[in-house]
Amino acid sequence: MSEKFLNNPNIPDNKVTTVFADIDDTALKNAFDKLAIKVVNAVENPFLDTPICKHADILGNFVGKSTFLVDKHQLELCSFIENNGGKTVFIDNIKSPYPNDCLLNFADIGDYIICNRSILTEEIKEILPQKEIIDVKQGYSKCSVCICKRNTIITDDISIYNAVSQYDNINSLLVEKGSVQLKKYNYGFIGGCCGLVDKNTLLFNGDLKAHSDFDKIKNFLYDNNVKYIDIKGKPLTDIGSIIPITEKDGD
Repeated sequence: MSEKFLNNPNIPDNKVTTVFADIDDTALKNAFDKLAIKVVNAVENPFLDTPICKHADILGNFVGKSTFLVDKHQLELCSFIENNGGKTVFIDNIKSPYPNDCLLNFADIGDYIICNRSILTEEIKEILPQKEIIDVKQGYSKCSVCICKRNTIITDDISIYNAVSQYDNINSLLVEKGSVQLKKYNYGFIGGCCGLVDKNTLLFNGDLKAHSDFDKIKNFLYDNNVKYIDIKGKPLTDIGSIIPITEKDGD
């Protein structure tokens, strides 16, 4: 099967063939196996606090044109990207505490990049694609955004929701915090428990019915022609996003 890097970060045009994620959980491994998706597993950054030390959306971000910004510990990811003709740029100084732990935690949603602009280093700014930045207070922007399709998001962060609501071509849904688990914290984030695995299919790490706003989410996805796959009986758990890297090349 021929495959290629995604044309646009986070938003596949076809079936996803490889993702970058933290998959220590057997149920999630089985879900990827069933979907025939290869996983490049995130490697612990010892300078980050647990449990985010293996969160993919902390440790890497695809910026298009086959270029990935990566934490220096992600040698398996770098090898995969470069062996497939891509380019990696190491970003140093990813470490706890905030905000140095979220230098790469920006969300490319298609026509825009959502992030706390003050956190971006000059090096990262120079590499980012030429898209309008929507500046928000939330540093963990990617964690806080479930990207459903181009310019279509679910978020549990009010600052992000208020910011994107100013744009007529962004379709967004605000949901309550508290239904996504994250060890050592009161809760995780909606974007951290999911990712697109096909053009119109989201995979959730856990049972979507466990979310207090399940009906709102289900209806929003249906209205936007987005299907979802979840793991029945498992709590929704923030693993630092499921980041699609490659997809099937062609129909």
